[in-house]
Amino acid sequence: MLHNCTWQAFLIAAILFSLLWLVVVLLLFYRKELNAFLSGSVREPIEPLGHSWADDFDQVADEGLMGKPALPEGVSILEQDEFSFAPAKVTPNDELLQGDVFDLMEQVKPIFGKIVFDKEMFIDMVNEEVRDFPRLMKTALLDSVYEQICQQVNDSAVLEFELSVEELKENL
Repeated sequence: MLHNCTWQAFLIAAILFSLLWLVVVLLLFYRKELNAFLSGSVREPIEPLGHSWADDFDQVADEGLMGKPALPEGVSILEQDEFSFAPAKVTPNDELLQGDVFDLMEQVKPIFGKIVFDKEMFIDMVNEEVRDFPRLMKTALLDSVYEQICQQVNDSAVLEFELSVEELKENL
């Protein structure tokens, strides 16, 4: 029996049955909307009634139901121009070295994840990375990098010692 059915006949039958199914669904589930559409009377959307507390709720919606959420401890939000490793005043020569500063900080980052047993070992590891950038040795940019490293060490919960810029400079 299937040998007598062609693809063209099959596709026509499938399209007709699909259209018939669509008409049945429209008539059963969308009868009111179909009558309104055919008669040309489109209903206006229903607007909910206003409440006396709606104005107060709009003001609270910006902060959430329980108030403005607090940031986790030690987290602050900075704008893009407020964050850098370079000093505020940069000379034209220092602009060329800012790429070196970024590269140096990227090389120093993994040191914070390593197991460091004492301060001297940490200082040696940092200064070993700094020696790879000889152009930074006598600039103010190196001081700002050292300040960032000291701040990270002093704020770290993993490292059990405190560090100063002078200690890093002494062992360079």
